Amino acid sequence: MDVAVGMEHEAALRYEQLAAMVARQGKTELATLFGRLAELEKTHEDQLSRWAQRDGLRAPQPVRFSWRMPETFDQAEGAQVFGPYEALAVAVRNEERAFAFYTYVAASALNEEVRRRAESMAREELEHVSLLRRWRREAFHASRQPRRRNPRTLEELFALSAAMEVASAEVNDAAAAAVGASGAVEAAAVLRRLADKARGHAGGAAPNVPGSDAAEGARAAGLLRPGSLTAEKAVRLSIQDAEEILDTYLAAAEHATEETLLNEAQKLAEQSLGRLALTRSLLANPDRA
Repeated sequence: MDVAVGMEHEAALRYEQLAAMVARQGKTELATLFGRLAELEKTHEDQLSRWAQRDGLRAPQPVRFSWRMPETFDQAEGAQVFGPYEALAVAVRNEERAFAFYTYVAASALNEEVRRRAESMAREELEHVSLLRRWRREAFHASRQPRRRNPRTLEELFALSAAMEVASAEVNDAAAAAVGASGAVEAAAVLRRLADKARGHAGGAAPNVPGSDAAEGARAAGLLRPGSLTAEKAVRLSIQDAEEILDTYLAAAEHATEETLLNEAQKLAEQSLGRLALTRSLLANPDRA
């Protein structure tokens, strides 16, 4: 609870700074979004304090926790030289860290009440991730039209998922080879496990649609052949592929008109977010990813 309160307090502070920053740029809708998220984080902080009081625990003492911010952000003044997309990217990255924290707590908790509450907090953080990623996609695509693939049925979702997972396995196999050749044995093992999991999720299906743009572009450029990638570029390709897959699942959930489709898309998104966090942890400097 000490760590959680520290995270929520820091998030509220940073969202207030980001709100002020984009407001100065005239982005009033985005400023309102950041302001609303700041209030939600404060609500989370209050919930934790009330939980402690109700259960007769001491008041949570916030552990010092810092958001990962770009070097162009002045920590003291909240000044910046980056725009709305970059601001949203910062928010997305740190919400994903919060999701990973609560998921880890839920998975390792020995107390059922702790597990239940951690799972609840993780779900709320996933909602934040989904919301912020949607805004980030819109900011990124303001000047370009993306290839949008929104499955309308479970069959279409599973077909798209199989295609992306098969291609992801190929990307991670190539990344594992490149990373292993550099001597990073443990990182290579992680990537091989991710490749095996992706093949398992695909279920042996023969895709009839393309995988992610990252995977298909890498294949077309010959980057998945042995010796074509440095270790760092291989990991970044894996991250790019995982980012795109997560965005696809989140978009599918967002546009779902049936509950079964929504539930499956959300389940795939949770699984994909965990993969992204694990892959990103392999970089020495994840904030540049």
